[in-house]
Amino acid sequence: MIYFFLLGLFFPSHSPVLDVNHLAMFALLGDSITLPCAIPSIRYCSSINWKMVEEFQTVTEVVKAGKVTVPDVHRLILLRDCSLEIKHLELSDARLYFCEIGNIRENPNAAEGKTELQCFLNDYKGHVVCNNTGLHIKWSTEDNTPLNGNRFHFANPSECFSKLIINKKPTDHRRKWKCQLTQNDVVKASISYTTTETDGVEEVFAAVGESVSLSCSNTSSLGIRSVKWTVGGRPLTNEILLEKGQTKAFHVNRDSSLLISKVSALHGADYQCSDSIHKVRLHVLDVISESGPEGDNITLTCMLICAKECDTGFDLTWCGGNQQSWQSGSMRVNNTVIKKLFLPVCPLSSDEITCSVHRENAVMASKKWRCVHSLLLLLWLVLPLGLLVCVATAGLYIYTKRKRDEDAGNEQSSIQMAHVYDAVQDVKNEEPQRRSCNREAAFATLSFYDLLQPVN
Repeated sequence: MIYFFLLGLFFPSHSPVLDVNHLAMFALLGDSITLPCAIPSIRYCSSINWKMVEEFQTVTEVVKAGKVTVPDVHRLILLRDCSLEIKHLELSDARLYFCEIGNIRENPNAAEGKTELQCFLNDYKGHVVCNNTGLHIKWSTEDNTPLNGNRFHFANPSECFSKLIINKKPTDHRRKWKCQLTQNDVVKASISYTTTETDGVEEVFAAVGESVSLSCSNTSSLGIRSVKWTVGGRPLTNEILLEKGQTKAFHVNRDSSLLISKVSALHGADYQCSDSIHKVRLHVLDVISESGPEGDNITLTCMLICAKECDTGFDLTWCGGNQQSWQSGSMRVNNTVIKKLFLPVCPLSSDEITCSVHRENAVMASKKWRCVHSLLLLLWLVLPLGLLVCVATAGLYIYTKRKRDEDAGNEQSSIQMAHVYDAVQDVKNEEPQRRSCNREAAFATLSFYDLLQPVN
């Protein structure tokens, strides 16, 4: 028996409001079907949601932030163009489906050189004026830092609707912007949106000694394939790493991303994979320390080594230290931002001192430093030496004792053998004497016996 059933797909036009206008698609039981997502000008699916309308108009989320969330995840696949593929169709799959970009959308008709993001309270009211008292929509960076600066502008037509207008920069590529709904200054909900820029550059920050992963492109639906990475326009090979004093510090993951296992200051550069038209720009943060001639007056230098010229929105901050410490202002030298922290003495507390790099007030990376006191350092140096001396002394004692016992045993054995030898010699010497004495006794006895014989 062959079953026919209907899958309904809703195409959102402005706000993702459920509507009677939808696309009807037909398929056979057991087949596969692809439901296209109708959101225009979308390049990445990391913010895409797919929802399914069930009985009694209940809505179930099947894809959230680009990831399938239903139990039978093996039957649902989010394709590269954000379409939803359903395999091995079942009768229960006959539903109404629609895709959306959370509750944030990008206005495709924004002015030249600007990006406009719109955040609204729910799918049904959109930007319609609402009278919910105490509600506010605020914009922030991914780490919840409020956005401020000359290139950010806000418009709030109502308490339930807000716009963020951004003066574009190439480095806004793959940046995340967060919209937060607050009520009486308490965050009730938040959602993020990732912007993309044509010929843009993705900025990544990492501290020296950490590992970092550089993304290639959305290849989740394409399977495993070989990609090539370049650094500074040159193929990324072991020879380049050897020039920089590194050995096999990178590894290409199954998702084509590039993993740098231990970042150094020399890794700051522009990287690009063969599967992407966009570059990934890696900036490296490091902290070095210098001590005065007598071990005091410590100077900590925080450095941000930029792959290219450092943006004016980059800043360094120190956190920690003590009341006697003071720090310099940020200085820019070529492609490096520098900020120093001066400590008159090494802090006695075990708290770490942290240097952080900020991009437009958002913390992007941090590097920690902890003071090692000279007395503690001496203790750490002396302790292993003392343990080594103790082990050597104990070993020498055990060896000497064993040697002494062995020598004593050999000497006693020699003495005992000498006594045995002397005793044997004595026995040998006594034997002739016994024989001689026996002959004399026998002769004497015989003579005495002869004397006692009667005389005829």
